[in-house]
Amino acid sequence: MTVPRHGLVLALGFAVAILASGADAADLTPVDAVAAESAAAEPAATAVASARSFEYQCEDGTKLTATFSPPEQAEGTADLVFADGKKVALPQAVSADGGRYTKDGIEFWIKGSGAMLTVAGKTTNCKTSE
Repeated sequence: MTVPRHGLVLALGFAVAILASGADAADLTPVDAVAAESAAAEPAATAVASARSFEYQCEDGTKLTATFSPPEQAEGTADLVFADGKKVALPQAVSADGGRYTKDGIEFWIKGSGAMLTVAGKTTNCKTSE
């Protein structure tokens, strides 16, 4: 196979330009690889952005804000912040219906706009307006 003379000159010119810049072949990244890396980074940013917070008012007077991890996160969590400033992070637990989060005697079980909050064996029903 013969290479046209102008093609060889272009290839050599490109090689000389790379060498003159101080780069070597290991420094070069194909455009497709850069695009793939960029696309791979986007879901992580989207996952963080999709965490949602809701304010709940409970029948016993308890007020709290629950921030739920994004659905894409491998292990779900609900971060509860009570009106008195107390904070607790609850890992998601197995549930046949709704989302259940529990740890150390605290259980927060949500379904739709309602929730049941159990603290130290006492249960109250909660609602969010969202």
